[in-house]
Amino acid sequence: MSLNKATVTGGAVLVAFTLSLGIAFTSQRGLVGRDYTLVDVAFEDIGPALRVGNDVRSNGVRVGQVRDIAGKAGKARLVLQLDGERPVYRDAKAFVDARSALGQKLVQFDPGTPAAGRLPDGAVLEPGPAGNATDLDALLAVLDEPTRTALAATVRTAGRGAARHAEDLNDLLGASPDLLEDSARVSRALSAPEADLDTLLTTARTLSQRLKGREQELGDLVREMDVNLGDLAVDDGAPLDSTLERLPTTLGETRKALVDLGRPLDDLRVTAGGLRDGGAALGDSTADIRATLRDVVEPLQDVPGVAQQALPAVDGLTGLVTDARPLAPKVRRAVTLAATPLDVLAPYSPEVSLWFAYASDALSEGDKNGHWLRLNTLANSESFSGAGPLGTTLPDPITSRNAYPAPGEAQKQTTSGQPR
Repeated sequence: MSLNKATVTGGAVLVAFTLSLGIAFTSQRGLVGRDYTLVDVAFEDIGPALRVGNDVRSNGVRVGQVRDIAGKAGKARLVLQLDGERPVYRDAKAFVDARSALGQKLVQFDPGTPAAGRLPDGAVLEPGPAGNATDLDALLAVLDEPTRTALAATVRTAGRGAARHAEDLNDLLGASPDLLEDSARVSRALSAPEADLDTLLTTARTLSQRLKGREQELGDLVREMDVNLGDLAVDDGAPLDSTLERLPTTLGETRKALVDLGRPLDDLRVTAGGLRDGGAALGDSTADIRATLRDVVEPLQDVPGVAQQALPAVDGLTGLVTDARPLAPKVRRAVTLAATPLDVLAPYSPEVSLWFAYASDALSEGDKNGHWLRLNTLANSESFSGAGPLGTTLPDPITSRNAYPAPGEAQKQTTSGQPR
């Protein structure tokens, strides 16, 4: 019996549908003809949320799935099915992690390092150091019954409120790109080094700690601000608008004034430091000052008598100064005229001092005839030629001397005329 075309097509569709169902129900154990790497891992407890077919991830990337879950010797045994041929080493690690806040789980897997060597076939890995993830229901179980009931009521109320504001939520989602862009701009501004967010948060925490216990004062301040803002709203806020228009210029001038104030404040800081040191020194010397003031009383009592005796001498000095006043211009002129020769003689001050020393030595003792000074003429070739021997221009190596030695050179010449 021949089959018509509709029957053949229906049979083919039925076979394809059956094959699709078979693949769907067996896909969690892998596809036929594809290579996999199987790894056994032991856990103390994995919780009820981890199931066969859940993801196995490495560094956030899906690398396989959970092939089988079984219990053995009080522990849970997982068989991880990794896609393809993958090397697994002895220091490999695996732990159960939360995929979402609703309790979904996955297995994080680290294949290890080649330095540890390949994991032998049939070896079982122990759970990684991160341990097992906590389920949301286990976390909520920590709360007592009234708290859980109140939390459920809050969730239901929030859900009903969100349902009533669905249109508002849609508007919020529609405006979210612009809001996110503004949030990104604000985040970049806050994370910039110029913002110094750490210092701002530290200062805010310090400020909040200082304001603690002053709630009543803050309330009074807010009420006063309400009154002041009401006053600013007079005439539809025209005075406030005018003030805000001028505010940038005022702030710029204020900033410049504060910058200019920096140097005086630095000087004031240095001065204050000096005053602090001076105050400390004054405090240390208080006892000495007290003793000095106590001992100075008696000498001060003698001052009037000394002053009375000094009056005639002071009167005489007054007359002397008055008589010497016409002499002052002449003395000043003499000093001015003497400046030039003194500048010339200044480099020869050692020789001048030596000349007076020789003169003092010559006049210090007389001879037996009572003569105190004797002049002798010492003649040599220089006395006749004024230059070298026998009128030559070459210096006499025995008796030649420099007639005009430089400052300090005369003492260095010996009697033979040669430098020492």
